[in-house]
Amino acid sequence: MRPRDVAGGLRAWEQFFGPSHWRGQVDRTTLPTPHEYLNERSLLSRRPRGEWALIRCPIHKHGAEAHPSMSISLVDRHFRCHACGAKGGDIIALHRLRTRLGFLAAVRDLGGRFHDD
Repeated sequence: MRPRDVAGGLRAWEQFFGPSHWRGQVDRTTLPTPHEYLNERSLLSRRPRGEWALIRCPIHKHGAEAHPSMSISLVDRHFRCHACGAKGGDIIALHRLRTRLGFLAAVRDLGGRFHDD
């Protein structure tokens, strides 16, 4: 990709979402653990088995499915729905799926903080 293409992409981004002033990184220690997140939002329908918890998938049927189909690793923080294939690598991605928020808004909604490196 040529430099002017990158600048064009940034202009398009700013046209849709406003200026991008954030250049820091998420302080992941300020985010809730998967178990805290699931408990706070009453998403656990059963007690976790080992490192895995099952919840109803927020993607298909808007979380109103009869049986939980999404597995969430309480250790590695990744998740996957065995019915629709939705997956992600952390609690931010899961929160974004549930709430339809952008990345920065999801981190703030979770109580996360940013730091500059």
